Amino acid sequence: MSDKAAGTVVTTRRHAVLALCWTVFGSCAKKPQNPTERPLRIAAAADVEPVFSALATLYRKQHGREVVLSFAASGSLAKQIEHGAPFDLFASASGDHIERLAKKGRVRTESIRSYARGRLTIWTAGSGKLPQSLAELATLPNIRVAVANPEHAPYGQAAVAALQRAGVYDGLARRLVFAENVRQAQQFAESGNTELAIIARSLAGRSGRFVEIPLSLHPPIVQSLAVITGGDEARASEFAELLFSPDGRRLLRDSGFLPPD
Repeated sequence: MSDKAAGTVVTTRRHAVLALCWTVFGSCAKKPQNPTERPLRIAAAADVEPVFSALATLYRKQHGREVVLSFAASGSLAKQIEHGAPFDLFASASGDHIERLAKKGRVRTESIRSYARGRLTIWTAGSGKLPQSLAELATLPNIRVAVANPEHAPYGQAAVAALQRAGVYDGLARRLVFAENVRQAQQFAESGNTELAIIARSLAGRSGRFVEIPLSLHPPIVQSLAVITGGDEARASEFAELLFSPDGRRLLRDSGFLPPD
């Protein structure tokens, strides 16, 4: 056989082998993934980041299962879930979002539970003036305040309600800087884009200085969760139970959450 012919045979065989590899790879890629073989996927309101990050670590140690956490405004996550986003568990800063998903069949109604109440604070990252009340906040000139967007963030809705009930919203409206969620509102103040932020107590305690806003100034921020229909429902329920365990209750309490009742 000539060198040219031999080269042709080798090349043909190589192409055949490559074609077989791609065929096998393609068939494997199209194979449905077993829910128990992939990470547990959890969508959670931005204010519970410290708690859920710690719970994810605990869950990995206990069950050997990876956990992927997605934090955002509750309203934004609810829309993603409504449109089929592949999550297993949803923890919202408002029960309203979960109730709407239940009516659409996107979460398991029997799995809905309230697990905590959130609190609001006036927060600053630096050593500047920290007003002791919303009334005092309104008297500070040229102060910009970051707030979560009330259109889809429950903490933003509560912040606006508190400012209105305190009678200072109209005077402060032009100085409010709206963020996508309560964590981003904190980042605005951390970066110096604003001097202050109105954020969750659970985030405020990690750094900086804060003053709590009275609960009487806004509707209750009731944190709720539910297992998402069609996901890994058994393992999602398992993770949810961690919140009601002694470890979960301690983490919630240490982060400044109140009991749901």
